[in-house]
Amino acid sequence: MISLIITLALLIPFITCGITPVLIASHKLVPNLNTEISDSNINPHNTSSVTNLLKKLVTQCSSDAYLIVDQPGLTYKDLTKSKGENWPYLRNYLYMSSSIVGLPKVDTGIDWDYIEKYIIKTCDAETLRVHQGEAADYYDIRTRVIRMTLDPLPDVNREQAIREHDQLIRKNLRKLPSPHYTLILTSSNPGIVHPVPEFVARRNPENFEIFSDIVHDAQHNGGVEKNDRFHKPEPNWNSVRDSNGRYFENKKKDELHLFDSELWAKNEKLVTTVLVMVLSLFMIKTFSVVNSIKRKVIEWRTPSSGGYIAMDKKRK
Repeated sequence: MISLIITLALLIPFITCGITPVLIASHKLVPNLNTEISDSNINPHNTSSVTNLLKKLVTQCSSDAYLIVDQPGLTYKDLTKSKGENWPYLRNYLYMSSSIVGLPKVDTGIDWDYIEKYIIKTCDAETLRVHQGEAADYYDIRTRVIRMTLDPLPDVNREQAIREHDQLIRKNLRKLPSPHYTLILTSSNPGIVHPVPEFVARRNPENFEIFSDIVHDAQHNGGVEKNDRFHKPEPNWNSVRDSNGRYFENKKKDELHLFDSELWAKNEKLVTTVLVMVLSLFMIKTFSVVNSIKRKVIEWRTPSSGGYIAMDKKRK
């Protein structure tokens, strides 16, 4: 029994499995992206579910550029939290992304040429290819698929090579004319990974997850749109102050109604003063008319009396 255990212990380092990491970061939010895959990363994800995830990511065409980075020799161990210092720029872009998916173990065999063609067909895109360098400049608004292939990671000075490649990824992202991008980091020829017992992976998940402090932190990857400021948000309209409805309502309030009891109650003093003034003017006008009539009557009678006196004198 002891010899069997010793034999297994000696053979495990030479047992490898064909799995590759896949890291996806979208500047814009793609809702419910994780529903296409299993919630657990303990066992490898199959290529079919990951392909469906990638198609769902692309279908919305929410990005103006899709940067697919192929890093030969890459394993999930190069992307754990403890290796974060080797990827300062990549992690910075992850912090700015609204949707992040980190799959440490995916069965090899994803057809990236098919994914490229799917993006081209769905989003009317075109492809740019670059090897260990920077993509050509472009300034139009057409969607691009940038296939970036890096040199294989060496066994010697591996971390230094990763830092240099991290800078290359940064340079290509900074050249994009639009801030709306999707970054996919994977490996078509991944490095050697030895199988790990399931209980070990469950006990120390951060040693077997891709940047667990970002990908599995709700503060950084909580399904919230972080980058609305780059797009015109739906305006928060205030209520229209001069709409027709309010105009007629205000106009009705401003109208004066003679038989409105509230109007009489509010303006009692003013109404009393007006009535007194009207009554006074009426009385003054009445007295003026009466005096005018009296004067005319007197003037009419006075000439008549004078005429009768003259006729009496002639008769005598």
